[in-house]
Amino acid sequence: MIIFSDALKAAFDFILPQSCILCEKEIEQGMICNNCLEYLPLVNPPLCTACGRPTKDRLRCAFCSSEKPLDRGRAWMLFIPPADKVVHHFKYRLKTRLADLLGRAMAGIIKADHILSQADVLTPVPLFWWKTLRRTYNQSDILAGIISSETGIAQKDLLKRTRNTRTQTRLSEEARRQNVRGAFEVRGDVYDKNVLLVDDVLTTGATMSECARVFKEHGAAAVYSCVAAITPDRPHGTRSNRPV
Repeated sequence: MIIFSDALKAAFDFILPQSCILCEKEIEQGMICNNCLEYLPLVNPPLCTACGRPTKDRLRCAFCSSEKPLDRGRAWMLFIPPADKVVHHFKYRLKTRLADLLGRAMAGIIKADHILSQADVLTPVPLFWWKTLRRTYNQSDILAGIISSETGIAQKDLLKRTRNTRTQTRLSEEARRQNVRGAFEVRGDVYDKNVLLVDDVLTTGATMSECARVFKEHGAAAVYSCVAAITPDRPHGTRSNRPV
C-alpha cells in the first residue's frame, strides 16, 4: 500500500509539476521553495522557560505567568504568516509530506537542547477517534514518528482523548482550559519518566498543560513539549482570543 502510494505521488509529480505552497512558483522537489524557506519566522531566544515562546524581558510569557505543569517547551516557528499557511496545509489539506520538513526541524531543536534530548519517551497529542477517522491522519502522530527516528527517543502512544472536545479556534483562554479539562487519560506507564509531548501548534498552552497535568498525576518526573509552531507572546496583562 505504501509503495503504491509513493508511486502514485511520483506519477502526479511527473504529470503535474510541483509548486511552492506559499508563492506558487514551480519547484523541482519539496513543497516550499528555498526563497520562502528563508522567510519562515523562526523562534529565537530569549524564550519562556515553560513553553518556549519568545519573550522580551521576563522568564515566562504572559500565557505561562501562572504555575503550569509543563516543565519545558520548544518550538521551531512563530505561528504567524507565512508559517501559519504551512501548518494549515499540513493539518487540513493533506500535505503530509510537510512532516519531513517540520519533523526534522523539531528533531534538530530537541537534539540541541540539553533537557529535551534526555527525554525517556515521546508521545503525540492525540485526536479524538472520530476526528482522526474524518481527517484520515493525526498530524502530531506523523511528526512524532519522524522525530523518534531522528532522535532515537522511543515513541509510545501514552495518551487517549476520551471525548470529542469543541474546536479551540475561537475560545477564550479560560474557555480553552475548561474545554480540555478531563479530556485525556494516560494509557501507559509514565512513573518517574521524562515525557516529551509532540504537537503541531501551541497557542495558549491549554491542551499541553492538561496533558502534562494528567501525566504528573500518574507519576511522571517531568513533562516537556516540542511543537512546529507557537503563537507570539502577548503584551503583559492583556487577554487574547486569537484564533488558531
